[in-house]
Amino acid sequence: MAKRKPKKPDMPAVVLCSLWRNDEKRRLVDRVEHLLAKSETYPNLRWVWCVGDSKDDTAKALEELSTGYDVSIIHHDTGIRGEAMSTRTRRLSEAANAMLGGVKETDDYVLVHESDLVSPGDVVKRMVAHAQAGRCPIAGWTTLEVRPGQTVFYDTWGTRKDGVRFTNHAPYHVAYTADAPFTVDSFGSVFMFEAKDVEHINMTTGGVLDLCKQLKEQGRELWIDPRLPIVQPVDLWTFYDAP
Repeated sequence: MAKRKPKKPDMPAVVLCSLWRNDEKRRLVDRVEHLLAKSETYPNLRWVWCVGDSKDDTAKALEELSTGYDVSIIHHDTGIRGEAMSTRTRRLSEAANAMLGGVKETDDYVLVHESDLVSPGDVVKRMVAHAQAGRCPIAGWTTLEVRPGQTVFYDTWGTRKDGVRFTNHAPYHVAYTADAPFTVDSFGSVFMFEAKDVEHINMTTGGVLDLCKQLKEQGRELWIDPRLPIVQPVDLWTFYDAP
């Protein structure tokens, strides 16, 4: 694993936040290296990783794999059992609150990055550029390769506009544009927002939908860049029949 580059005082400070659960045998080394490698193109980066409700040694493995990097690992067991969608979102909400508790006053931006997703190496740099251009919060465009050469839009549960969810297939939604950022009411998976907004966030049962609602209540306009590709590896994907 490459050594991280020294931080630069003239760059905004970003904290990359991810949740982990029972991931010890789910390509953990590759996933950790993928997230830590973001510092190669954006040195002013640190990481907050929250591990909760795990039955394996995910936390121990993360500690060993992240040696030499500015990684804070939070242990937070919610005690919430079950895999029904309503149960999962309650557990996710509580764990995500604990994760965001690791954000510091010295952080300028929070990048929430689901731990099993693949993003461009310069994703942090590109999102900070959006933020500095007035487009923040900002999310990427997440797809799932259902079979070789065929992808669908992945984040249909979290991405909504005017009460209407995006669909898996084009044209996705009337708000969608292929060649320029567009606004939505909610998104998910990989997104950035200003760190100062953390104090206004308290998720309960809706997970990222709660977070997005609370960001909008602060007057924030939510954006998606369809040119910023995020990929859900199919071998790490589990189907849930979300309402």
